[in-house]
Amino acid sequence: MDDKKRKLMEKIEDLNQQRSLAHHDLKNLEARKQELPEKKYQRLKAKYKKKEDKIRQKIRELEEEVHALT
Repeated sequence: MDDKKRKLMEKIEDLNQQRSLAHHDLKNLEARKQELPEKKYQRLKAKYKKKEDKIRQKIRELEEEVHALT
């Protein structure tokens, strides 16, 4: 059981890194807002937010699974 818990924790750490990268991409996009057409900016912003939310949801699910193991 400890092995499964460790694997879940590693997966959560990896997802947190991916979420951090998505957040960083979103901040970079906001900094470049003036350079991009509004339609493209909105499309990319929605894409990054959706990606970040999806990762956040997966992290929550894995954390619940870890708590169920303890």
